[in-house]
Amino acid sequence: MVKQFLQSSLLAFLLLFNLSVVKASDFQINKIQIEGNQRISFETVRSYLPIEVGDELSRSKVQKSIQALYQTGFFRDIAFFQEADGILKIRVLERPSIADISIEGNELIKTEDMTQALNTMGVKKGRIFNDTQMERIILDLRRRYQNQGYYAAEIDIQVKELPRNRVSLEIKVEEGKPASIGRITLVGNKTYDDARLKGNLLLSESAIIGDSDKYAKPKLQSDIETLRSYYMDRGFAEFKVASSQVSLSLDKTQVYITINMKEGVQYTVSDIKFTGETIVKQDELKSLLKIHEGDFFSRSQIVATVNAIRDRLSEEGYAFAEIEPITQLDKNNRLVSLDFRIEPKSRVYVRRIRIEGNTRTRDYVIRRELRQFENAPYSLKAVRRSNTRLNRLGYFKTAKVDTDRISKDQVDLVVKVEEQSTGAFNAGIGYSQLDGISFTIGVTERNVIGSGYRANVNGTYSASTKSADIGVTNPYFTADGVSLGGGLYYREIDAQELNVSNYTTNNYGLRVNVGYPTSEWSSLSYGLKFDDQTLKCIDTFTACKTYTSNYGRHFNSVRYTMGWSYDTKNAFYFPTDGQRTSVSGELVMPTNSDVSFYKLYLEETLYQPLSQYFTLRLKGDVAYGDGYGDHDELPFYENFYAGGIGTVRGFEPNSLGPRYDATIDGSTDPIGGSLRIVTNAEVTFPMPFVEDSGNLRLSLFVDAGNVFSDASAVKLPEFRSAAGLGVAWITPVGPLAFSLAKALNYQDTDRTQVFQFNLGVPM
Repeated sequence: MVKQFLQSSLLAFLLLFNLSVVKASDFQINKIQIEGNQRISFETVRSYLPIEVGDELSRSKVQKSIQALYQTGFFRDIAFFQEADGILKIRVLERPSIADISIEGNELIKTEDMTQALNTMGVKKGRIFNDTQMERIILDLRRRYQNQGYYAAEIDIQVKELPRNRVSLEIKVEEGKPASIGRITLVGNKTYDDARLKGNLLLSESAIIGDSDKYAKPKLQSDIETLRSYYMDRGFAEFKVASSQVSLSLDKTQVYITINMKEGVQYTVSDIKFTGETIVKQDELKSLLKIHEGDFFSRSQIVATVNAIRDRLSEEGYAFAEIEPITQLDKNNRLVSLDFRIEPKSRVYVRRIRIEGNTRTRDYVIRRELRQFENAPYSLKAVRRSNTRLNRLGYFKTAKVDTDRISKDQVDLVVKVEEQSTGAFNAGIGYSQLDGISFTIGVTERNVIGSGYRANVNGTYSASTKSADIGVTNPYFTADGVSLGGGLYYREIDAQELNVSNYTTNNYGLRVNVGYPTSEWSSLSYGLKFDDQTLKCIDTFTACKTYTSNYGRHFNSVRYTMGWSYDTKNAFYFPTDGQRTSVSGELVMPTNSDVSFYKLYLEETLYQPLSQYFTLRLKGDVAYGDGYGDHDELPFYENFYAGGIGTVRGFEPNSLGPRYDATIDGSTDPIGGSLRIVTNAEVTFPMPFVEDSGNLRLSLFVDAGNVFSDASAVKLPEFRSAAGLGVAWITPVGPLAFSLAKALNYQDTDRTQVFQFNLGVPM
């Protein structure tokens, strides 16, 4: 039918067009009629025509009209007819519309990405189908695979006609295998040999693990930039990559890469100056320098200096300052002078702060964490600090502060947050190798109804621990960040179930705590705890019986705590940068006995990013306790213990240190000690091959530590150590921790344990 229509239309057009050539001057358009249009309206067709009612029809106007309608892409055929009474009839045959698009066989490139690529070429459901574009579409999709090194990839598009002038497109992909690197040839490198340069590249001629031997165009572009940076950070200011060639083997399975370079000479910095409107003093600008006179020319250090100057000027409100590093080369002496030309532009103020995405957390809870204020000069330092504080709250999956420029001297800050669960009703079962099965029930909420309050009502029941706790804390009891909290607690601990000793302690009491910020990163904390404790001894434990006969078994005390912390971590969970230092102490003042003692704690944790994915975590933990007044030692039930997750992995929990003598004390359990020293070093990284691993981390660790009876007993050979692999996972129902560890420094009497885990138990 379509074919017959085309033939008749073409014949009629030729006949009538020849006739119109003769009589065109006698044909005046009185009316225009459109035939054959189904989806394209009459008004739409008329809008593209260069002729109107009342015009005299001519050959050129017919040609222009046909050309204009073809260019719309709506029609596959167009015919003009002259009829009586000045009627111009235009008969069209519409191109079909795309009813459906299916893609099969693609694994490397996601269907969403291929669909987006088709959309950019105008191929999507509901659009007009133009079969003349098929070759261009195939070439574009094939090129996307070739950029990933899949040169053997084939794309086939099958068009199926459907009723009502529609078509469906079936795109079938045969990806094949990626081309491997046959050879990488470096040309022009005189200073550094091939092995040294190739060691920095993503692409390689062989790969033991990974896919570095598989060609991909983005990798090659990255490697060219790596070479450029390598040279230009070592004094070669005139270094250039002249060209790069990629050739393919006949079977399309191997790629041969050639990179041509021009090293130039190595330059040393002769002098550095600052020109323009510098705003801050020259001495302060010099302190921001990352490159100095006598150093080799380094592009990365120059960029770092530019960023440091820009950040400093932003603190004065010059958010869009321009710093242009101008280099002057003395080729004869191989020297380069640097001129940092500063143009501060206009001083910028923050007009308003907009908060988006907070469906639960109230605006004021977010605003009180911000260190950049409305109607104040813009400060990049304050914006970055605001961003860090928001991420450290733990209320949001992500929190980001963006800048929206309003005018040359005004910006808006847009705080975009994505809420996450900050608490839940917990009723579950956990298990640890130390404590066995545990039952928990309660509510813990770090952001009560979006107010920022922290509250908890929890209960735990296990073989070793029976506890109940209720507490609430207002982190902003005052506007300047003084926190106030309090709570009630009950706790019964069976030390025998914890591999410690044969006794039980029962405690209940009331606590009150106050926190006071001393700077942006540090705070002081004070606390009072009114505690009632009962000590119960197992009949076989002689040491406990001796203690209770001397001091009694019921103790009332007031426990005073004080601490100072310094925290610059950049995230609540899994920080990648910053540090946390904590110094605290506890003083126990008895009211019905002579059992008085104190405890001191020092903890230092450092997070150092090694790369985009790897973070080095170093931790040191020292705890010490002793008696005072008439009591000259730390009570045995207050001793420190080590071993297991949280201290030294690879050893049974709480098993390190000296043990009781069964012939004297009636037990061989660990004694613990008044001094505990533990150190940890680990490299953390996301779980490989898992796209969304934000709450999951792996780590390679080395732990070392022990407990000692006193400071005089500390000797290096007494430290126990272990190394292994750890897994940490923050789940909606609680944290999980796993470790596989091998004890390194141990004695035959030590109790080692390769696999350890906690499930539903805080890490």
